[in-house]
Amino acid sequence: MNLKTRFINVKLIGLILLIVSCDSKMNKVDINENQLDKETSLYLKQHSENPINWQRWSKSIFNTSEELDKLLVVSIGYSSCHWCHVMEEETFANDSIAKIMNQNFINIKVDREENPDVDQAYMTASQLMTGMGGWPLNVITLPDGSPIYAGTYHTTEQWDDILKRIIRLKRDNYDGLKEIANNVKNGVTDINTIKKKERISEFNSEYLKINIDSWKNKWDINNGGDIAQQKFVSPSKYLFLLNYGKIYKDIEVLDHVKKTLDIVSSSGLKDFVEGGFYRYTVDNEWKVPHFEKMLYDQAQLISLFSKAYKVFSSEHYKNIIKRTVSFLNNNMLSDDGLFFAAMDADTDGEEGKYYSFDYNELLEISSESNLNLFLSYFNIDIDKPWENNKYLLLPSNNDNWLEKNKISEEELNDLKNKWINNILKIKKNRTKPRIDDKIIVSWNALAVIGLVDAYEALKDKSYLDQAKQMFSELKDKSFRRNKLVHTYKENQFQEGVLEDYAFFSKAAMKLFQVTGDISYFEFSKSIIDDAIELFNDENSDLLVYSKNEDLFTKLISIDDGVIPSPNSIISEQLFNIGHVIFDDYYLDLSNKMASSVVEIIDGNINSYSVWANNILNRVESFYEIAVIGPNSNSVTDKINKYFTPNTIVVQSSIDSDIPLFIDRYFDDKTYIYVCQNKTCQRPETNIDIALKQVPYIN
Repeated sequence: MNLKTRFINVKLIGLILLIVSCDSKMNKVDINENQLDKETSLYLKQHSENPINWQRWSKSIFNTSEELDKLLVVSIGYSSCHWCHVMEEETFANDSIAKIMNQNFINIKVDREENPDVDQAYMTASQLMTGMGGWPLNVITLPDGSPIYAGTYHTTEQWDDILKRIIRLKRDNYDGLKEIANNVKNGVTDINTIKKKERISEFNSEYLKINIDSWKNKWDINNGGDIAQQKFVSPSKYLFLLNYGKIYKDIEVLDHVKKTLDIVSSSGLKDFVEGGFYRYTVDNEWKVPHFEKMLYDQAQLISLFSKAYKVFSSEHYKNIIKRTVSFLNNNMLSDDGLFFAAMDADTDGEEGKYYSFDYNELLEISSESNLNLFLSYFNIDIDKPWENNKYLLLPSNNDNWLEKNKISEEELNDLKNKWINNILKIKKNRTKPRIDDKIIVSWNALAVIGLVDAYEALKDKSYLDQAKQMFSELKDKSFRRNKLVHTYKENQFQEGVLEDYAFFSKAAMKLFQVTGDISYFEFSKSIIDDAIELFNDENSDLLVYSKNEDLFTKLISIDDGVIPSPNSIISEQLFNIGHVIFDDYYLDLSNKMASSVVEIIDGNINSYSVWANNILNRVESFYEIAVIGPNSNSVTDKINKYFTPNTIVVQSSIDSDIPLFIDRYFDDKTYIYVCQNKTCQRPETNIDIALKQVPYIN
C-alpha cells in the first residue's frame, strides 16, 4: 500500500486531519453557548470562560452538525499541557476568532485523558498524514466527524487563516473536502486492520537477536536511552532489556540499561528537591525537562527501578523508589487513597516557573559565600540562563567533582541539605502547580503494580498494604452497571477502554502472586474474560481499544509507547493465566495475539518492547515457581528478592483447586515446585536448591 499516493489530494490542497469523540448522556445540545462550566474535567473547565461556544464530545453533537450541515472544530488537550494553555489564553480567548468559529463551526473540546480512544483515533490520522502529532490537537471535520484538517499549536494569526481557508473550501469545493475525508478514513482503517494469521508463528531466538542488534544501533552511547531529539524513558523498554540481558547474559545490554538509569536518575528529568519525574526532556542530554508530572510515569518508573534494584543492588535506585513513592503520597494522593492524574507544567501562566530561579534567588540559595561551589555543582553558567533570565538546577553527575573542588562527600552533603532547605523556603511562597484531580483507572492500576514491585524489591510492607488498599478502592469505585470505567470524578464518568481492563488485570495478578489470595487471581481472570467478550474484533486475533461507535474508525492499539499497548498486556496476562490453570484456551489466545504482530514489529521492537517480552517468553523456557504450604508468604518473599525473568512465581498457604496447586499442599511443610510445560520437578524446601533449577536466576 502506498500511503503517499493515497493522500496526494490532501497534500495538494495543503490540508491535514484529526478528530475526537467523547461519551455523553446529553440528548440535546445548545451550540450557541459555552457548555463547559458544567464539566468536572479540569482541562474542559479551563476553557469554560472562552468566548467560543465549546461543547463536550457527544453523539448529540453529530446529530446536530449533520442536521445543520456544519463543520466541526475539535480541539484535544489535557490540563497539564503547556501549549494547550498558551493557545487557550491567546487564540481561544480572542473575540474575533470566537466570532468566526461560532458562526461557521460547531466547536468541541476533548480532554484526551478522559477520552483516550478519541485522541488515539485522530493522533493516528495526524501521524499518518504529517508524520507528527502533539497537543493541543486542533482538528476540523465534516459534519459526520470525518477529518479534513489537523494541526497542533497555532498562533491567533495562523488559526484565523486556517479557519477562513476551510470556510472557502467548503463553499467552493465541498466535494473535494469530502474526498479528502474519505481518503483519510480509509488510510486510518488500513492501519487498524490486522488480519488473522492462518497458523501460530514459530518464535525463535535469532529473531530477537537480530532485532536487538538493530536496536543497539539506535542507542545513545553517550547519554543513555535511544537516540532522539527529545528524551522519554518509556520504562517497558528497559524492563524487556533487563529480562533479555539476564537470560542471554548479554553484558552490553545490561550495561546500557544501567547507564541509562544512572543518567536518568541524576538528570534534569528528576525533581531532586521534591521528588518525582517530569514527563520528558526537550533536549537529547536529559537536561531541560518539560515540567508536567504524570501518574503513569511515576508508577512505571517505580516498577523499573524496583526491578533494576534486584539486578544491580544499587542503593541509589533504592532511594529513587522511596522518593518517588513519597512524592506520589505527598502530592497526588486523593482522600480515597487513589492517585490523581497529573501535575501541571505551568504556574502563573509560565512553564517551569515553580522550578526555576533568578540570579538573586541563586544568591539566596547558596548563601553567597558558597556561590561558586553552588554554581559548579548545579552546572549553572550565569551568562547562559535557561530563559527569561531564569536558571535550572541540574546536580552534577561527575564522579570527579569532589576531587576537582577539593571537598569531601560529607561536606557536600551538608551543603546540599542547606541549599535544598533554602530552595524549599523560596518555593513555599510560590504558586504550586495545579493538580488534575481526576481518577484514571488504568493509571492507578499501574501504580498498584509499581507498589507491589517496590514491596518485592525493598520488603517495605507499607507498600503492599497501600497496593491492597488501592486495589480495593478501585474495585469498589470503578464499575458502573457492572462495566469498568476509565475515569470518574463526582457524578461524571467515562466508559472503560481496553487499557483499563489490561492494567487492572495485571494489578490483580501481581497481588495474587505476592499474597496468595485466590480472590485476586479470580478477579484477574474474570476481567480478562470480560475484555475478550467486550472488545473482540471479528477480523483479527487482537482486541479493539474502545467500543465507542461514534469514532470514525475502529482502533487496535499495538505500540508499546510511554504506556504499554493494552493488547500486549492482555497477551501477557492470558499467558500467565494459562500457565497457572494449565488451560490451553488462554495459551492459544495469547499465542494468536503474539503471532499477529510478529511481522509488524520486526525491525522496530524498541517501540514494541512488551510484545518483544511476550516473544521472549516463548523463545526460551518459561517456568512456574509454585510455593505451597503454611509458610508460603515468607518463602515467596525471599524468592521475590531475586530477579526472575521468564518465570511466574505464585503461592498458596492453603489447599487449593487451582491446577498448579492441586495435590501439592501439606500441613507440615512448605514446598517449592519448579514447573515447566505442566510438569513439576521434585519439590524442594531449600530456596537456593530450588532456584538452581531455573537457569536465569543467579
